[in-house]
Amino acid sequence: MLNYYNQLNKLREKINEDFDYYRKQNSLIDRRLNGLGKRGDIRRTAEEMQELLEQRQKVKDASLQLMPLWDLFRHGWTEAEERFYKALSHSKNSEGEN
Repeated sequence: MLNYYNQLNKLREKINEDFDYYRKQNSLIDRRLNGLGKRGDIRRTAEEMQELLEQRQKVKDASLQLMPLWDLFRHGWTEAEERFYKALSHSKNSEGEN
């Protein structure tokens, strides 16, 4: 059971890292788009803005794919972790009784 827990915990950490990466990328893209929008010269910035919008869509798609797993670990992990430790404690107590 400890092996399953460790694998799930590694998966949780990887999903959190990836989700944070995509969140930061989206923020950087939005800042750049806002900066270009403030310039006012649409003809000069249109191509870069189009590229940024395409990148932002890819980043959002990737984060939306991760969101169900991220949400599962974010909202359900504490309870699952408590149950794991309780089961592990029970298992150790049962071994001592035999």
